[in-house]
Amino acid sequence: MVSGIGVDSVEVERIKRAAKRWGSDLLERLFTKPELKYCLKHANPYPSLAARFAAKEAVLKALDAPNLWRWRDMEVRRAESGRPSVILSGAAAAFVRRRKVRRLHVSLTHDAGRATAMVVAEGGR
Repeated sequence: MVSGIGVDSVEVERIKRAAKRWGSDLLERLFTKPELKYCLKHANPYPSLAARFAAKEAVLKALDAPNLWRWRDMEVRRAESGRPSVILSGAAAAFVRRRKVRRLHVSLTHDAGRATAMVVAEGGR
């Protein structure tokens, strides 16, 4: 059973400007070490960073959740096949356990200066 759907889209340039202005402090607050390692290995890391930011916003929307946890309690991972997934930890994981959400499905894209993510929450309440 689908219990929620979230979509978010962000301008890649917005993430780039914020990263340049606030530096590693901002990036380390928003992204986990594995996310940063994956994104920063690209010549242009900003589309991948923006997609992950959009995914985290989409998770909040799919769960109908206020931001009760740290951004790093949500991590976007990439399987060998390229398929993305969202792994929750800390307060975010506790929240989905209470809501009985069994799985989060995520899709990411970035093109023409925008990054977009869609998240579907399965199970729940």
